[in-house]
Amino acid sequence: MSDAQRQEIPDYGIDAPDVVRRFLMIGTVALVVNFAAPSLVALLPVATAESALGIARSLGWMGWSFVATACVMLWGSKVGKFRLRDKLLAAMPWRGDERVLDIGCGHGLMLAGIAQRLSSGRAIGIDIWRNEDQSRNSPEATLRNMRLEGVGERVEVRTADARELPFDAASFDVVVSSWALHNMASREDRRRALAEIVRVLRPGGRVCLVDIRHGPEYAAFLRDAGLPAVQLSAPNFLFVMPTRTVTASKAG
Repeated sequence: MSDAQRQEIPDYGIDAPDVVRRFLMIGTVALVVNFAAPSLVALLPVATAESALGIARSLGWMGWSFVATACVMLWGSKVGKFRLRDKLLAAMPWRGDERVLDIGCGHGLMLAGIAQRLSSGRAIGIDIWRNEDQSRNSPEATLRNMRLEGVGERVEVRTADARELPFDAASFDVVVSSWALHNMASREDRRRALAEIVRVLRPGGRVCLVDIRHGPEYAAFLRDAGLPAVQLSAPNFLFVMPTRTVTASKAG
């Protein structure tokens, strides 16, 4: 495949790239020490050598564990997340004319899947574009992916904070957020974001939140906000870490 062809493939990035990189580095160093240990301890006294080899064996197990975890995280970013997205969106009813908001859209994986289900509707993605959350995270990268997916005319991308959405009340039929809200460290910030979701959701509108942490917290907030039929899924392991989905609708 030529470089030109390779550039025309959508790239949805790697989640938590710094974590993956650290796991690979630590694991590789531990494995190198493990493999080199027999040669390194050859000149040591027997008792000391045995202790050193025991430590090296432990480092070997740790090294394989770190490398395996990094590989599983990469699989989640490149395969598992796609499967979970398709499963979630297939379970939602679509008319095709919805106005949809994707909070923390990143490279647009969920945004593209939504836009493919729209005909006259529109999908808007917002993010603050932190590279700690996804590698090479930028509005330009997202718009490029949307163009390559053939949905660019149905998608809009903005820079915005989930805690203060730049949209009118009751302006979206569907609001989604995937693997994003947990990046807010404080419970108060997450509650502000959830309150904004409720505010911009139209009566009869639907919300779908997918995350690796705080699922029960999200569900409890939506119930307290008066949304009926709030559902919290069991953990799903298609995206490596146990992922839970919260769904609800706003009373019409």
